[in-house]
Amino acid sequence: MIQPPETNQTAGRASTRTAWLVFAPPIAVLLLRFFLDTLAESLPGAQPLGAAQVVDDDVSAVMWQAAMPVLLTLAAAAALLLALWLAVRAWGWRRVTRVLLALWPAACALAAVTLALQYVNRAAMQPLPDAVAAVVQARPYPSTERGPGGAMTVLTLPGDAEPRRVLLEGADARALPPGQPLRLQRAQGRFWGEYVTGSDAPLAPRVEEQDLAPPQ
Repeated sequence: MIQPPETNQTAGRASTRTAWLVFAPPIAVLLLRFFLDTLAESLPGAQPLGAAQVVDDDVSAVMWQAAMPVLLTLAAAAALLLALWLAVRAWGWRRVTRVLLALWPAACALAAVTLALQYVNRAAMQPLPDAVAAVVQARPYPSTERGPGGAMTVLTLPGDAEPRRVLLEGADARALPPGQPLRLQRAQGRFWGEYVTGSDAPLAPRVEEQDLAPPQ
């Protein structure tokens, strides 16, 4: 049976609208992220000063802590897939699709707002007084495409009951033995968090200097 032209046009407009709803919001989020990342390149260097969950040399504990974000992401994805499967069984794919098409732009808008808040939080940081911390442990941290390298350092700040952890950009972990005092320049995020904007940690030697150093 041949469908009338009006039906084909209506179906075509519905398909176009659905395609816009599916692809346009994430593309807009990606463009916003690229724009904000470009703006962030001109901001002063700053690394978040967070709570340290591992303060020992237990390799298994360190690996577990490093894998925790990935495991949480996989668990959240599995929970979402299970919820989707249960919803399809209960209400049918057509009704679930309509709900997803309504929620998808809202989720992308939430992601865009989150990106904007993260940028403003760092761009509008307020300086804090310098603090002298004590090094608990320091490990070399290699640079990646997503961020600089340096020394991943666990330290204690005056007045803090729990140790803190921060990446000291370009620092030499071998020159940060336990107990060494370390002066930190800090800043408060516009909405949340503390950041380290500088320190007196010794810098790691460059590759050229390592190549020219005499053998010991």
